[in-house]
Amino acid sequence: MDLHLKSLFSRFQEQFGSGPGLGPGSGTCMMKVDGIAPNFIKSIYKASAALYRTEPWKRLRPGHLFGIRVGKDSDWPGKKQPFPCVQFIGGDGGDVGFYMFRSENDAKKMTGSRETIHVPNVELLRVTYEVESLMFPSNRKMIKSLSLEAAGSDRFPVIDVVRCTPSGNLRFRNPTLEELRFVYAFMKAISLVHSLLQVDRERGPKYSTVVCFEPFIETVDVQWPPEVAKGGYDLVAVTISHPPGQAYEEKSSSVSAGSTPTKYVEPPREDTFSDTKGYSSTGLRQCALCEKEVHGEQSLCCGRCRAVVYCSSICQKQHWNDTHKSKCGLYKAMMEREEELAIMIFLFPCSADQPCKWLESLGIHQQGMWRRKCSCYSHCPFGLLPVKGGLQELWGGIDEFEYPHDSPFNNHFISSPYLLSGWSEYYNLRSLPMSSPVADILSHPLTVYHILTTLNISSKNLILKGKEVIVHYLGPEGELDWMPAFAEVGHLLNGLGNVQIVMVGPEVPTNLSGTTSGIGSRVRVNLVRGVYQVEASYLPSPHVVIALNSRLESYSSWGGALDLIKSLGVPAFFTDQSEVSCANAKQVLRNAGLHITHPVTPNPFRSPVKNLTASSNLPSYSNGFVFGVNT
Repeated sequence: MDLHLKSLFSRFQEQFGSGPGLGPGSGTCMMKVDGIAPNFIKSIYKASAALYRTEPWKRLRPGHLFGIRVGKDSDWPGKKQPFPCVQFIGGDGGDVGFYMFRSENDAKKMTGSRETIHVPNVELLRVTYEVESLMFPSNRKMIKSLSLEAAGSDRFPVIDVVRCTPSGNLRFRNPTLEELRFVYAFMKAISLVHSLLQVDRERGPKYSTVVCFEPFIETVDVQWPPEVAKGGYDLVAVTISHPPGQAYEEKSSSVSAGSTPTKYVEPPREDTFSDTKGYSSTGLRQCALCEKEVHGEQSLCCGRCRAVVYCSSICQKQHWNDTHKSKCGLYKAMMEREEELAIMIFLFPCSADQPCKWLESLGIHQQGMWRRKCSCYSHCPFGLLPVKGGLQELWGGIDEFEYPHDSPFNNHFISSPYLLSGWSEYYNLRSLPMSSPVADILSHPLTVYHILTTLNISSKNLILKGKEVIVHYLGPEGELDWMPAFAEVGHLLNGLGNVQIVMVGPEVPTNLSGTTSGIGSRVRVNLVRGVYQVEASYLPSPHVVIALNSRLESYSSWGGALDLIKSLGVPAFFTDQSEVSCANAKQVLRNAGLHITHPVTPNPFRSPVKNLTASSNLPSYSNGFVFGVNT
C-alpha cells in the first residue's frame, strides 16, 4: 500500500500544475494501433525527441494557436485535415506537450485562462511528455523492446485521443495510423519553424508576460518514413500558420524582390559572439559583409547558424547588427538539412569546392561535356564547344560501362514510360556503377523528365496517350552543350509519346537560333535566341514551362516572363540551388501575382555534387529544389 500511495503521489506531483492540461496519461499504447510498423513508432519517437529539444514551451502558450495543413485534403480520411489547429501546453506549468483540435473553434472553447476547459463532445489528440518511471507498463515495455529515443533525459511521448463526455468525464482511445501520420508531419515541420516566429511589440496587453507574435505562415517539406509513404510520394508539403487561417499575402511592389515572405525572430542577445572556423574548403572564400577574399582555413562563420562566412569577428558583429540577426534562425534550420539533402549512394567525391580540382580527381577536367563544369572554357559561347569523337569522348573518356549509351533500355516487359523515384532506380535501370559521376550532368534532362511524368499531371496524361508534349525551356546555358544527355528523356519514354523542347534565352548563339535538332526518335529541340516574353508569340503554345537553376531574384528580365506565364495560365516549374534562393524566388512569384501550387521540394534528381558559394555554407546543389505555379 505504501508503494502504491508513493506512486500516486509522484504522479500527482508530476502531472498536476498551475497550467492547462487534462491530467495523466491514459495508458494507450502505439503497439495496439492497427497496421502500425515498429519502424514507424521509432520514427515518431525520434521526431518527438527532436521537437522536445527545440523547447517550444519557452515562448509558446495555449493562447498561441497554430494552423496546420499537411498535403491535400483529399489525402486524408473524410477528405479533410484531421486536426488542423494546435496549441502547446505546459509552458507555465502542468503537462508538457501539445493538443491538436478538429477546429479553431474547439481550441478556443477548451482554452481557459488557467486550465483546460472540459467541453462535452469535443475530441482532441494530445501528445504529452511523461517521465518513464510514471508511465503505464505497456508503454515502458514498448520503449525497452524497441529501444525508442528519449526526449530530454527520461521523458517519452504518450499519444492519445481524448473526448469529453456530457458528464464531464474523459474517454480515451488510441490514435489511428492516419492520425499518427498527421502528428508525425506536424512534429517534423513545427520543429523547423517555431523558432522563426517574430515578437510583435505593438500588439498585446502592455504588461502581459505572454508575448504576441507577428502573423506567420511558412511551408516546409517533410519526408515520410518509407513504411508510411503512399503512392510513391515520400515528401509532403506542410504549412504552419499563426494565427490559424493565415494565408499567403501578395506583397506590394515596394517589397524588394529579394526579400522573403517570413520575418524571423532575433536569437538571444549576447555581448560576445562565437567565432567558428570556416569548414569544408581550403580554397578562397569571401566575407559576406566587406566582400574581402579570405583563404578558407582563415575564414570564420556564424557560430549560431554556421552558414555565413566572414573575414573577421569585426565584420561578423557588424553584419549581425545590420541584417544577419533577422535571418540567422532561418539559416540554422536550412543548415540542419545538410545530411538529409546529401545523396549518400554515390562512390565518387560529391563536393566541388574547387571545380577544376574535382574534375581532375575524376580524370575528366577539360574533357567533353564536362568542360562546362568549370570556368576554363568560359571564353567559348554556350552551345559552341568544339566537338571531337563520339559519345564516349563527350562523356570525358570515362569507361564504356560508366555512361548511358544512346540506346533503349534492356527491358521488354514494360510498355509505358518509366516512373523513377530517384538516382538509385535510374542507375539500376541503366546498369551504371555508383562510381560514375554522370548524374551531375544528367540532372538537367532527368529533372525535365521528372517534371513531365511525375509533377505535372497534364503532360503525363499526354505522354500516356502517346501524344506530344511541348515544353518551353527558359534560360538555357550549359544545357546547350549537353544535348547528347537529353537523349535519355526519349529513352525513358519507352516508346510512348514525344517531347518537343523549345529552348529560349539570350545565351543561345545567333548562328544556332532557329535550328531544330532531333535527339533520338522522340525528342526534338528548337533553339531560339532572345527574351521569352518577346519571342513567345512566335512559338508553339506550351503544355508546360520549365526553368532550371532559374535564379528568379537575380534578373529583372524575369518580370516580363512571369507576367506572360500568368496570362498563359500554363503550369510552370522552376528549380534553384539552395533553399534561401527558393525563399527569395517565392516572393518574386508572389509579387508577380502567381500562386505557388507546387511547394518547394527537394528534387530527387538534383545533382549529388554539392556546390560552394563564396560567402555561404548553405547546402547548394544544381537543381536542388523544385517548385511550381499554375499546377
